[in-house]
Amino acid sequence: MKNFRFIPAILLLFGLSATLMGNEWANYYFPDAVGSYWVYEDQNGDELTRYAIEPEEIDGESYRTFSYDPALENWADFEHYIQPYFYQVGADWVAFFVGTEIENALKAATMEQMEEAMILMRQALMEQMPEGLNITFDLDYDVEVDSQDYFYFLPTPATFGEEWTAIEINVVLTMTIDIKGMPIEIPGGSTQTVKTYTTLVESGNVTGTETVETEAGTFEDCLVIEYRTDASTETVMSVETPQQPGPQEQQDVTLTTIWLAPNVGIVKFEHQHEGSEENEALGLEMPEDQTLELIQYEIKSSGSSEDE
Repeated sequence: MKNFRFIPAILLLFGLSATLMGNEWANYYFPDAVGSYWVYEDQNGDELTRYAIEPEEIDGESYRTFSYDPALENWADFEHYIQPYFYQVGADWVAFFVGTEIENALKAATMEQMEEAMILMRQALMEQMPEGLNITFDLDYDVEVDSQDYFYFLPTPATFGEEWTAIEINVVLTMTIDIKGMPIEIPGGSTQTVKTYTTLVESGNVTGTETVETEAGTFEDCLVIEYRTDASTETVMSVETPQQPGPQEQQDVTLTTIWLAPNVGIVKFEHQHEGSEENEALGLEMPEDQTLELIQYEIKSSGSSEDE
């Protein structure tokens, strides 16, 4: 019986050791002692400052916390890789608690694009309308977004070349056009509805290490993390005249690269958008590629308010 009692003790010891090793490894590449700060400059010369502040408790769970200056004003500008407010560093993951923020951001960005698309669609419809007819039409849309609660930023520890699913997001875009005054009957009625179902799956991969030069200094042995977002889209036409769903289309949406320096954290960020035939057909411009580079920072000693 003593031997059997010994086994759980050994397992507990190994489990505790793995947790401590995971946390130590994560803190090495993602330091967050309270009082630390990082100043970044983007591709337009604008600055963003991140501050490590006191942890908070949400629904009985403890989260480490960041604040930002300037504060976010437009959800469409939110980047979950760079601007998590709440996150956890555990034995298996550095995980950002950003599900609600991603839903708000993706909905805001989609609505901005749809407002632009609606203007172009109205212009195209007006150009196609025969002269002398009193034809009116109304365009409307709705966006629903459902995201996982956590973005799995980095395994602890990570293995080079081993891909993981960072997050999955589902988006439903409903567009409705109501046409009045047509001289002929429209198949399915005057109201036409199109629903587009999109699933976004973002995968992470630590590809290796590099030396990175920024205004804040030269950083050796930086982890290079690539996140690729793939989208699968399915379109269903007209609720009034049901049709079989169209084929699912697969496409790359974004490629994001982050460099993490030992004992410093994120020192560089690049976010590239891939164009799509749909956007080109509508005449929509894709968002510009984004970059951030570290220009100044201060890391406090862990467990102390004094500087290192």
